[in-house]
Amino acid sequence: MTVVDVSFEVRCERLPRDYGYALYEALAGALDWLEDEASAGVHPLHGTAAADGELFLGRRARLMLRLTEERAERSLALAGARLALGSGLEVGAGKVRALMPYATVHSHFVNTGCADEAEFLARAAAELREAGLPERMISGKAHAMSTPEGELRGFSLLLHGLSPAQSLAVQARGLGQGRKIGCGIFVPHKSVVAVGAD
Repeated sequence: MTVVDVSFEVRCERLPRDYGYALYEALAGALDWLEDEASAGVHPLHGTAAADGELFLGRRARLMLRLTEERAERSLALAGARLALGSGLEVGAGKVRALMPYATVHSHFVNTGCADEAEFLARAAAELREAGLPERMISGKAHAMSTPEGELRGFSLLLHGLSPAQSLAVQARGLGQGRKIGCGIFVPHKSVVAVGAD
């Protein structure tokens, strides 16, 4: 099973800063198979945080989905949709992109079910061991996210010293819980530096 990213152009004047669950709900309403697709992931959106608790997306912002190739092709039907999120998120054209096997990968927010950093690292290491992946990692900034079940807490995480096969494997499977709300999705990182400054 080949896993890829789908990148969509987006336009949106403003979003709530804690948008993860709301974005998933909006996408699940537009893609009727997303809720049942266990391996699907939704990348965090990148923008500029404002003092009033909102997030502004620039022209280069992209909505990114991590999906199997089959689902990726079906997801392209999102183009032209307007999602009920913030001031309204307009989805433009989408492109399918292969995952790149960098030796160092980074996730903005990994959730292993605990807020204590030492326990977080222990659980992350155990999950990596179980998947046959190396446990070379550096934790960074603490994060929190609201969901209907309560607040999720976790940390950014960098994995390094990966072989090409290991890099693609961890990008395809993710780490921890909450891939559909932006957690545990790894992307290439060019060097082992300043993971806490993401």
